[in-house]
Amino acid sequence: MARQERKCPDCKSVPAWMTTFSDLMSLLLTFFVLLLSFSSTHEDDFKRAMGSLQGALGVLHGEPVLTSPIELNVAVLRGEMTEARPARRDGGVESDRQVDDPARPREVEVLESEEGITIRISDRALFHSGQDTVKEPFLPVLNRIAGILNRVPDAEVVVEGHTDDVPISTPRFRNNYWLSSARALNVLEVLVDEGGMDPARLSAVGYGEFRPLADNDTLQNRARNRRVEIRVGGESAPVRRLLRDAGIGVE
Repeated sequence: MARQERKCPDCKSVPAWMTTFSDLMSLLLTFFVLLLSFSSTHEDDFKRAMGSLQGALGVLHGEPVLTSPIELNVAVLRGEMTEARPARRDGGVESDRQVDDPARPREVEVLESEEGITIRISDRALFHSGQDTVKEPFLPVLNRIAGILNRVPDAEVVVEGHTDDVPISTPRFRNNYWLSSARALNVLEVLVDEGGMDPARLSAVGYGEFRPLADNDTLQNRARNRRVEIRVGGESAPVRRLLRDAGIGVE
């Protein structure tokens, strides 16, 4: 006959819920220990482990909560026409929104003449008022232009800076000559540093307000005159073809 154990009459019985509570505390301790150990683990491995742990804790139904969409990492090619930068940072997006306003000049114009191709860029797209630092959203556009020019390595390229006739006198720029020259030089540096162009074929010059496109008698005309022009010498046909292939029209 089976021997029955006697319980101590003075001992209190443990509630049944304490067993479940103890298991939960053990799992939580394990969870935080895993968090600490995964602090230096590869992100993908960490996500898979977290998903498995959450599934074991019974808080998941199907896929782990931490599962993220597939991320595509595309390298940025220096001086290429294809870009991996987000479209929201592309200067062309801002340009498309502004081109319909008749009071504003077109952000980028491409013109053909006997001397070659001229890529005319409004200062509104490139710079803040009175400054010479190229706006970051427009860098992909200059990178695209550099990629096109890299395909015609024999063509000489001159970057010209132009302003309107409104005087400027700051600690950095004594007059419009200084401002236009600094802007041309900064665009040249972007073409070299970001676009990978050969600096030996590039030059920069600032004309200030002395080569306007129109009389500085209206706000619209002054806006047209504030610009940077990238002049590409030599045979224009290859450049024209590449610009059209890149979706940039030639007037």
